[in-house]
Amino acid sequence: MTASLAAIGRSSTRLTRLVEDLLLLSRVDDPDTPLRAAPVALHELVHRVLDSVEVQARAGGLTLSYAPPSEPVVASGDAAELESLVGNLVGNAVRYTPPGGTVTVALRRSAGQVLLTCTDNGLGISEADQERVFEEFFRSSNPGALARPGTGLGLAIARRIVQRHRGRLELTSALGVGSTFSVWLPAAT
Repeated sequence: MTASLAAIGRSSTRLTRLVEDLLLLSRVDDPDTPLRAAPVALHELVHRVLDSVEVQARAGGLTLSYAPPSEPVVASGDAAELESLVGNLVGNAVRYTPPGGTVTVALRRSAGQVLLTCTDNGLGISEADQERVFEEFFRSSNPGALARPGTGLGLAIARRIVQRHRGRLELTSALGVGSTFSVWLPAAT
């Protein structure tokens, strides 16, 4: 009985997360929904996201690495959307990195922009999958990736948020080596 209740609880959590992701994707994809840009302290936001995944990372035998910048790094954007962006990137890195691996987040300001990088030494993404990884509902053909839960919405949401903030999102990855997601966003003035 307890196992059945636990399974129902996990299914309920997955469905709730799926509905929340679909609603967020719909909102950030809607050209009639204005971006509510304000200064966002990304250095603090990254800390919150890392705190929220720390237990999961430890349980998976991972090391989270983040050296906070020496000065505040402030972007111009919607705080909730940027938290979803960072949460999706860091969450994926934690999910797809095997035990003993490391997830590193770096943040700095450069020439009127903010650069956030999320690097892991996880499964990596094949060249063929890199072409489609930002599409809604896309799941990698890699058996190691398919063995992990996911909806294929996280990176599509991340891309839409970055586009909506007039930023840039790039992926560098090699299968079996790991991935780096780099995000450039406008700095707050």
